[in-house]
Amino acid sequence: MNQYPRKACHSERVFFLLIGLLFLYSCQKDEPQDPNHEVIEKMKLVTDSIIKYTRVPGVVALVVDHKKGIDWLYSAGFSDVPNQLPMDGLNTFRIGSTTKTMTGTVLLQLVDEGKLSLDDKLSAFFPEYPRSDEVTIAMLCDMKSGIFNYTEDEGWQIEEYETNPARKWTPQELVQIGFLHDHYFDPGTDWHYSNTNTIILGMIIEKLTGNSLQAEIENRILNPLNLKHTALLTGGTELPVQHSKGYVWDEDNNDFLDVTNVFDISWAWAAGSAYSSPRELQKYVETLVEGGFLSESLQHKRITELHQLGPNLAYGYAILKRGSFFGHNGALPGYTTSMYHSKVKNCSVVIYFNCLGDIAPDFLFYRYMNILYGQDY
Repeated sequence: MNQYPRKACHSERVFFLLIGLLFLYSCQKDEPQDPNHEVIEKMKLVTDSIIKYTRVPGVVALVVDHKKGIDWLYSAGFSDVPNQLPMDGLNTFRIGSTTKTMTGTVLLQLVDEGKLSLDDKLSAFFPEYPRSDEVTIAMLCDMKSGIFNYTEDEGWQIEEYETNPARKWTPQELVQIGFLHDHYFDPGTDWHYSNTNTIILGMIIEKLTGNSLQAEIENRILNPLNLKHTALLTGGTELPVQHSKGYVWDEDNNDFLDVTNVFDISWAWAAGSAYSSPRELQKYVETLVEGGFLSESLQHKRITELHQLGPNLAYGYAILKRGSFFGHNGALPGYTTSMYHSKVKNCSVVIYFNCLGDIAPDFLFYRYMNILYGQDY
């Protein structure tokens, strides 16, 4: 007697289940798609292609476009190749020549404070250096001094990379190597990237303040921004915080060679010994470009008085410009970095590779620019 009611009840349940599924499908279909979904998928695809088609073991990329509403932190590949540990966007990395923006910022702050002028001669601080009465502070900042780049010295390269990579260098030793060579050109007449320039700036900062460059960067830049995972190292082979391993490609063994703790970072000092994390570099570069470290007039001078290196490429006072983006890149054995921010686009891009090889993070930066803005970046 209860057979028919039970069948009717079952049919009703099936009917309402189908109605519910159709309603759910309809709602999902009507939900608006994230307008940035396609852009982010394209950036993921091109990032993954770096791992798939090049000798880059790991990538971390951060793209924050405040206008478009994009906040994308992405990791691909491995931070530890033998143990197949994935890259981690929270890790710290050596940032190489991106350090120059910090050294240059402290130097310009001293200019703001009246401690020196960009027109002052190098001879006012180190008269013993050749042609020091012809080189201005401005020329040291914007790579127009003509002073030889010590990292291009063959003897230094043999010592650093082959003979004694764990040697601790003093800034004075590095500068002396630069002055063993003639100037590339008469000071102020041309442009040549030289790490020696920035080492000298670091020495001038220490001479003027009576403090270490490390302390000045910490007190003037890192502490005001509350950066807890960023610092300048004065020496040592190890990173003191959680980090990815760094690699170079070993042609002889056709494999990645771990160089994480091989080189004493004193060889880079003011020109490249800092480390940081993606989020902290984002915070730093936004202040660097938007303003906050310097007076308005000196900030304007920094981002407008630039030496044109090519289409959409220029160099100023320890800062690099690509399109409307300002920042710097960096390269050390095991680590390469790109860090840029555009005031026009209100966008920051930070990219790390945990290797030094035949492709640099700037390649990926340009791919992102094409995806985000086409040619108008």
